[in-house]
Amino acid sequence: MDNALQVDRKTLMALAGEARLLSNPPGQIPPGALAGERVSRQQGRGLNFDSLRRYQPGDDVRLIDWQATARLRSPWIRLYNEERERPVFLIVDQRLDMFFATRGQTKSVAAAKIAALLAWRSWHDGDRLGSVIFSDTQYSLQKCRSPKSNLPAVLDDVLQYNQQLPERYPDETPASVTLTHVLQHAIQLIPSGSWVAVISDFHDLDAPSEALLAALRRRCEISAFVILDDLHLKLPEQGDLAASYQEREAAFSLSSRLKDEIAQSTTSRLSGLQNRLTRLGIRVNQIVVAQDLLKQLQKGV
Repeated sequence: MDNALQVDRKTLMALAGEARLLSNPPGQIPPGALAGERVSRQQGRGLNFDSLRRYQPGDDVRLIDWQATARLRSPWIRLYNEERERPVFLIVDQRLDMFFATRGQTKSVAAAKIAALLAWRSWHDGDRLGSVIFSDTQYSLQKCRSPKSNLPAVLDDVLQYNQQLPERYPDETPASVTLTHVLQHAIQLIPSGSWVAVISDFHDLDAPSEALLAALRRRCEISAFVILDDLHLKLPEQGDLAASYQEREAAFSLSSRLKDEIAQSTTSRLSGLQNRLTRLGIRVNQIVVAQDLLKQLQKGV
């Protein structure tokens, strides 16, 4: 049975089938398009034509392009791209700020399911898989390895960190792990040429974390999955509301004017976040927790 507050192992395992419906990460060739599923920068004998160059002693004569040779009156050979997998690295936020929702599932549950879907997609594609799952006080790193050997460890980390949140929520432990902190420790383990998925609400994106993402973007493709609750678009026209956050509580009366101000402020903040990430060359996907996750991922991955 699906739970809005936390995931269980059965839920994560059941996502294996749905993951087949996802598109490949940006820059990758769809399965079945070639004999292999990935294209690398390396040159070798494969199915994907790359360029021509002059014949050199020792070259395989089977690579000679006879039409170009006849036209240019000197031997030329054809070069091909070698097919190769691309590592996938998941950065998954399971902090207390993610333990929130007004309808449907919490942001932390949505993030856990998205991580599992992407992990299963990696398993189906045969891509090496790595991850860092983090809470407010600790994190767990998995180096990129074969998905068959690493998928259980990644899913175990997602499950463990997600299931800790309901127990930790009443205490509201002060955060000691930031997005910057996690990126500093993960970036050295992410292979060049990887596809990196950052799954978070990005509430603490700051200049240092932007600098780390910019450095990572220079050698990897990055997609940001911004997890959000669209409360600002669903507020009632009026009424008395109460809110609490990190031992601070507030009660207020909602008016039409205040509703519009809240909606405008939240929309502006989300737009600003998207602009900041986009300027870094990061593909941004805004994920609403109350909507179908798979359909949203199919539009954006």
